[in-house]
Parts: sequence; structure tokens; C-alpha cells
Amino acid sequence: MATLDEKLAELNKRYAAALGGRVAELEGYLAAYENNGSQSDLEMLYKNAHAVAGSARTFGLPEVTDKAKELELAARDGNDIKILYDKLSALKKCISS
Repeated sequence: MATLDEKLAELNKRYAAALGGRVAELEGYLAAYENNGSQSDLEMLYKNAHAVAGSARTFGLPEVTDKAKELELAARDGNDIKILYDKLSALKKCISS
């Protein structure tokens, strides 16, 4: 039977593996917002960045939390596309390192 530490390590591993998919979703919302200017796409970017920030905090990934929070706040404030892409790029870089 797996110990608690082993179970937590496995959960962290699964979470880290799923982050790439979450970032792809964020990219999709940002691309959709860029293409059609829909506030609903911007809101989805905001909400999903918020979710990533919260879950990353739970899993003890402070740098991911910080970068996702920066993207979340940029989306909430309706920053221009370049700023949003810069924030998303910083998040992706943080996850890939």
C-alpha cells in the first residue's frame, strides 16, 4: 500500500502533466479573443487563469501561481493582446522549466 507521501507525489506528478493541457486551453481563449474580440473569451481566459493560479498554489508551485495570477489580472483588467500574450508566454516558460 502506498504511503501518504507517495500518493501526494503521484498527485503532484499528475497535476504537473495536466498543466500543459490547461495552458493550451488558455492559448485557445486568448486566440479566440484576439480573433473576435469577444468579452466572453476574455472572461474565460480570466476564469481559467484564476483556476490555474489556485490549483498551482494548492500543489506548491509558487512560480506557476504567480505567473497565472499575473495573466488572470491582465485579463481581468482587459489589457491589450500583446500584454496578454507576454503574460501567457511567461506562464508557459515557467511550466516548461
